[in-house]
Formats: sequence, structure tokens, C-alpha cells
Amino acid sequence: MPQIYGIEHILYLIITISIMTALTILIDKKVHTTKQKEVTVKLIGVALLLAILWNRTSIAILRNGISSFLPGTFCGASSFALAIAVLICKKDSPVFHSVAYTGLLGSILTLVYPDFIGQDVSFFYPMTISGLVHHTVTFFLVLIMIRTGYLKPELKKWHLLPLGLSVYMVYGLFLITVLGYGDAMYIYQPILEGTILDWDVLGAIFLALHLVFLVIWDLIMKRRNKETVSI
Repeated sequence: MPQIYGIEHILYLIITISIMTALTILIDKKVHTTKQKEVTVKLIGVALLLAILWNRTSIAILRNGISSFLPGTFCGASSFALAIAVLICKKDSPVFHSVAYTGLLGSILTLVYPDFIGQDVSFFYPMTISGLVHHTVTFFLVLIMIRTGYLKPELKKWHLLPLGLSVYMVYGLFLITVLGYGDAMYIYQPILEGTILDWDVLGAIFLALHLVFLVIWDLIMKRRNKETVSI
């Protein structure tokens, strides 16, 4: 049975981190024009869309049928929304600031602690491997969006994240009240059983961390710009 930080999990992390590192170096060296950056981001967006569709289809087939196709977690909803947004929205769209950071945090936490990894004896069980893959591609997509300037973190855009989280909650309530989901977006149940980490506590912590991140990011960018001007 696959385990968190068992041999399969560790090998997966080593392989995917190596691939992402190599691709990041390649993109840094070869992708320079605005058009090249746009094409690169959209290609990764297509890969993410395919990965999340694979995951949701696997869940629908192996679990509760088509009624469970729509994602009911922050990670799944973020992967879906971000993939579609990248394909239809322009550079640094407000939509990116509303969903990308949620997807980034969720993908990091899931790759570090994939609590679903032991749902089958095979590591390559479709629901398991597709879940890991779509979280990995989400992480890589947001990383490349930031590195290429397709997503520009700025303190003045902080308000877009709480707006995005509000949409998540409306979506979660829709899944529960209209489609009959038992829970969605941790509205009723905490992310970790026996804790207070449900949607409101998670949201408050996330918004505070995001604010700190943007403050630090702005300070770093201002210092870098001053150094560039002085040179």
C-alpha cells in the first residue's frame, strides 16, 4: 500500500522536481518574447486542463458517477479555474490573482502531504496518480506564470484574493444545496479531522499569509528596481 513518504511518493517527488527544474531552466534560456511566454503558459495550461479532466473523470467513474465530476475542493476547483482562465484570459488577468495563489498553496500542501495516496494498493490507481499530477502541474504553471511575468504579484491587487475566495464559497454552496454534495470547500468539515481548520479559519490564515507575501514581494521588487536604476 503506498504511503506518504513511502518509496513511491519519494520517487514521484524526485522525478517531478527534476523535470520541473529542467523545464524551468530551459524556459529561462529559450523563452524571451511576449509571444513565446504566452504560448508557453498556455501550453502548460492545456496540460493542466487535461490533468484535471483525467482526475475528475477517474473520480466520476470509480466513485459516485457523473454527479461527482465537478471538483468540491479548493485544489480541484483552482486547477479547473486556472486552466480555463489561462486559455481565455490575457496576461496578468484579475482572475489569475483570484485563483492562482489558492492553487499554488493547495498544490504545495498536497504534494507534501497527499492524504489520498493510500486509497488503493497501486500508486498508479487513476484517482491517485491523476490527483498528484494535476497538483504538480498547477504548481509548475503558477511558478512559470510568475517567472515570465504572466502573473505579477502586487500588494495593490491583494483584494482580488478575498474576492476569489468569496466565489469559492458561493460555488461550494451551489455544490451542496443544488447538486447534493455532502460538503464542499470545507464549509462543514475541517480539512483535518478534529481541528478547527474549516473554511473560515483557513481563509483568515491564508489571507494573512498572502498579505505578508505580497508586502515582502513588493519590497524585494522595489529594491531590485532601485539597484537596476543605480547601475
